[in-house]
Amino acid sequence: MGGGLGRDLVYAWRRLAQAPGFTTVAVLTLALGIGSTSTIFSVTEAVLLRPLPFRDPGGLVAVSQRGTDGQATGVPVSFTKYEAIRDQARTLDRVAVYYPLSVSLGGESEPEQVAAAHVSGDLFDLLGTAAARGRAFSADEQAPGGPDVAVIAEALWQRRFGGDPGRLGRTIRLDGRDVAVIGVLPGSFRFPPQVPEPQVWLPRAFDVDSLTAAQVHSGASYLSLVARLRPGATVAQAQADLEAIDARYRERFGSYVDAARYRLQAQSLAESLRGDSRRPLAVLMAAVAFVLLIVCTNVASLQLARAGARAREISVRKALGASRSRLLRQLLVESLVLSVLGGALGVLLATAALPLLPRVTAGTLPRLEESRIDGTVLLFSLALCVATALAFGVVPALHASRGDLRDGLAQGGRGSSDGGARLRLRVLFVGEVALALVLLTGAGLLVRSLAGLVGVDPGFRPEGVVAVPVVLPPARYTEPVRQVEFYRQLLERTRALPGVKAAAATSYVPLSGAFRFVFFCPEGRVCEGIGKDPVIAQRQVTPDYFEATRTPILRGRAFTAADAAASLPVAIVNETTARRYWPGADPIGKHLANSRDRVEREVVGVAADVKFRSLDAPSVEEMYLPLDQSPWPAMTVLVRAEGDPRPLGSAVRREVARLDPDIAVSGIRTLDEIVGNSVAQPQLVERVVAAFALLALALASVGIYGVMSFSVAQRTREIGIRMALGAGPRDVLGLVLGEGLGLTLVGMAAGLAAAFALTRLMAGLLFGVSATDPVAFGAAVAVLALTALLACFVPARRGMRLEPVRALRDGWTS
Repeated sequence: MGGGLGRDLVYAWRRLAQAPGFTTVAVLTLALGIGSTSTIFSVTEAVLLRPLPFRDPGGLVAVSQRGTDGQATGVPVSFTKYEAIRDQARTLDRVAVYYPLSVSLGGESEPEQVAAAHVSGDLFDLLGTAAARGRAFSADEQAPGGPDVAVIAEALWQRRFGGDPGRLGRTIRLDGRDVAVIGVLPGSFRFPPQVPEPQVWLPRAFDVDSLTAAQVHSGASYLSLVARLRPGATVAQAQADLEAIDARYRERFGSYVDAARYRLQAQSLAESLRGDSRRPLAVLMAAVAFVLLIVCTNVASLQLARAGARAREISVRKALGASRSRLLRQLLVESLVLSVLGGALGVLLATAALPLLPRVTAGTLPRLEESRIDGTVLLFSLALCVATALAFGVVPALHASRGDLRDGLAQGGRGSSDGGARLRLRVLFVGEVALALVLLTGAGLLVRSLAGLVGVDPGFRPEGVVAVPVVLPPARYTEPVRQVEFYRQLLERTRALPGVKAAAATSYVPLSGAFRFVFFCPEGRVCEGIGKDPVIAQRQVTPDYFEATRTPILRGRAFTAADAAASLPVAIVNETTARRYWPGADPIGKHLANSRDRVEREVVGVAADVKFRSLDAPSVEEMYLPLDQSPWPAMTVLVRAEGDPRPLGSAVRREVARLDPDIAVSGIRTLDEIVGNSVAQPQLVERVVAAFALLALALASVGIYGVMSFSVAQRTREIGIRMALGAGPRDVLGLVLGEGLGLTLVGMAAGLAAAFALTRLMAGLLFGVSATDPVAFGAAVAVLALTALLACFVPARRGMRLEPVRALRDGWTS
């Protein structure tokens, strides 16, 4: 058996080498299909299937909160609620916490902003990770008032300190403080729950510079929890356990911020990271599966067309005693060799494409940067090669192996006139058109959806504005007056820069993913206190914010320099707030207060609604406070430029360094980039599906051309007889086009039926477009019909040029 298979492989290789044109087209076609599928599978495997890089990852759960209104999910947990979980949970073995932040790393080199996290002492042990060099945190270092120490990632250790072992025990400058490096984590350690992954790990997760002690101990949510299930416990049991803890918490701490509005939720850590990635990845896998089916259809058509030319060869082998099963095996081995060659080239293409994905689609999918061609993907690709070989090889092999012996010997290599081959090619033609139409329709829907999403008015004008995040080290800027003074000086220096039209600062940039909600009490409503009053998004801004972002003030006025700390407390609300709490009344002069400090603020203006979290979400209630009256250490400087705003980002960074050399500035982006990133995931899906649709269209056109060329070749004598009897070139054109377009209409009818059924599954990915949008369906039909017409016209034109005498004498072969 092994020897026979070896001979089959050698023979298959020789036969393919003798047909370089066929082999090249088939291998390249298969490479596109298998390479595309392997690429999308590698992403799916990294995001959905690959275990987390921790010890026993199946036992890890993420504990967070969801809003009782059903909108907010993944909300951090308060210190008080964490203590309740730690002390009362029966299904959780251990509970660790972390608090992400950004720190300024100074020292010998230029300061830089790096991701960091305060963690509880048992986090690394819970994850099954130990320091590769040095050690983790001790109990003394986790205690309040403990020494300033840090554990750093190996990537930072190598990049910043050249992997110097002497760095252990020495200090680095973090936010202007000396912090001793006591350990370096392994290079293999990854922490996907936090993006970007922390490079500096600090003790005492309960030390929060941005919150007061009163806020920490009254339900302010800021801690992310990771826990390990007890042996035998399930996530469902943990959820029931947390619900009971939540009920007791509400009874004891009913006035706390997180008591009434949030409920605890438990998810497996892996599921919490996947988020809403399943649907877009399912769409991408479905799209690439359609492409692969079209590839199989194309190669099967090539095999069937080639079978006619090989009729004599097959008949000779039968005459020499080869059984049908022996011929079937030989033909399937040829298909397998083709598929493996195409798969090998496809894996090389996927290997080259994967490193580019995180660069052009950063932040669209969790763990996307972990996509790679590993053993799992290679096994999948190998299985795909076998499945593909069977998909495009079985029908041509069955057809070729059952041909009549005498007919095959009589044809002498002129090509078979077997009607069975033509029928099978027509079926493949119809299937290819139907598959292409489904993919084109899906791409059209996504293109229309994205166009509508991008066309949404965000409420401000992002073009020409650069955003420069600045974080003041809380240890050195504890006094609010110092924070205000720093930003006052920075904005003065920024406005003096050449090319600056306006400059302002805000605590949170719209659509950036960062926001802060507070409880508040609007005039006309009975105040019930924290946890019971309504919530509103709050941001601190400087007076020129509305000018810099071109956010319209619809009523009243914007902030001015007169709205200082000693002046009357004021606020500006958005349209949604005014409409909800003071319907039909003039909001100017109304008052509202933060439920915590109860400071009454007079509403002096109403600003237009801006998109807050995403372009496809409705606007939320929002209020703006003057920075002078409500200082905040972390602000983003917005600079509107006369031309390209990006060079001004570097200029602002230099001004920050002149004011305080220890403050690092990173993450500079234009507002256009921020708005673009807010639609990054739908844009990724749309672009990939559109690329697959174009590929499918190209493959379909090649397939249609091949089938129609074969049809014309098989009907050469018929065309010659028709022309001899008086048929003209136009009659031949109508004959060929009629056949091609008739098959196209059948395929489009089947494709439309499938598209109507399948596109409904995409409804959750569409914005402002129905899953049966007639424009998308009509455009797909028109594009495919035109493509089919062009693909049919070329063979028809060749048929028009046949000479009747020559066609009747010896036929015409393509």
